[in-house]
Amino acid sequence: MKSCNNCGVELDNDMISCPLCDLKTGEKWVEADTHDFNKVNLKRQMIREVDSLTRDQKLKLFWQISGIILGSGGAATLLINLMINQAISWANYNLVASLTLFVNITAYTFLRGRPVLLVTVHFLSLAGMFLALDFVSTNADWGTKLGLPILFSLYVLLIIVLFLIRLSNQLGFNILAVIFLALGLFLLCVEGSISYYLHRQILLGWSIIAGASLLPVAAILFFVHYKLKKGSELKRFFHI
Repeated sequence: MKSCNNCGVELDNDMISCPLCDLKTGEKWVEADTHDFNKVNLKRQMIREVDSLTRDQKLKLFWQISGIILGSGGAATLLINLMINQAISWANYNLVASLTLFVNITAYTFLRGRPVLLVTVHFLSLAGMFLALDFVSTNADWGTKLGLPILFSLYVLLIIVLFLIRLSNQLGFNILAVIFLALGLFLLCVEGSISYYLHRQILLGWSIIAGASLLPVAAILFFVHYKLKKGSELKRFFHI
């Protein structure tokens, strides 16, 4: 039997590395100082511990680390802002963004199996972010008058797409077609919201052109889905 060149452990013929020190079979051990050796062992130990976690445990670990990073970062930002300006001003924006991000990470960590509730929490957190940004800003109302309408239209279309996906008996190119149609409608909503915010009237231009260009794409995808649903083979249809 083979043996490890470092620790002398006997190895089976099909082993590619030592189970004790991870030295590859046939590789010569190179002496390193104690500090480097401990760093390598610590890194390997951390990798093993992370790999041994379940998906839920990894998500909770990511959630906790995110909370520590965002919380400490927000506190540091507040302290720097106070030291420089003797008041809390620009740090408010970082706090609002960090809190919104943490709420969304928390929602995904604990609500990912409940899509309706997850989407609702995401919407409310982003809406709250726009309101908070208006509150901490001076003489600014773009969050409530521009950000919220665009956000609302985005989530309405997202809910419609998710609802159609659940209703569909056969998922395929039809879902891509629905997404393209929803994207075209979203562009209309974006330009309409911007024009109303700036001019107090809905003026549509580029969004009609962009939306119209997506219609033939969606039509082709619906046609491909229809042919495949009728029994056409994917390879034959695309000549591959």
